[in-house]
Amino acid sequence: MRLTLLFAVAISTCLLSCSQDIPASKVPSVVLNTVQLKFPGSTSIEWEKKKSQYEAEFNIDSTEHNVFINENGEVIWYKTKIKETVLPPQIISAITREQQGYTIDEIEKISTGDSTYYLVEVELKGKKDKELLYASDGTSIQNIELLKLFNVK
Repeated sequence: MRLTLLFAVAISTCLLSCSQDIPASKVPSVVLNTVQLKFPGSTSIEWEKKKSQYEAEFNIDSTEHNVFINENGEVIWYKTKIKETVLPPQIISAITREQQGYTIDEIEKISTGDSTYYLVEVELKGKKDKELLYASDGTSIQNIELLKLFNVK
């Protein structure tokens, strides 16, 4: 029991040290300005610092958004929740073909530089949910660095 408690405390400490909620007053003005300029209408902004990056989580028109910005105010990557109706048909076809029986539960559109990806969570009763990463053309992404960057489980 004591070992389990110590293990839980150690894991919690590691997770908390990886990212940290911070008030807007602790965010550099160049980072704040980036969010204001690139995402007008953003509300309920919450900030976290992850190493040398800042993550802003906010809403625009009741839709959740996350943007990751470096200390120089440059957007590293950005994601937003989307509906299945705007998911490219090539991705729907790939999921239907590769994940038979699974249904789409949640979708996030991820933009980084000139590239766009779609993180799709699928579910099947009695099975563990899966997170899948696709390029716009429906190609399944297996690149380990991208999967880690976008926190794909």
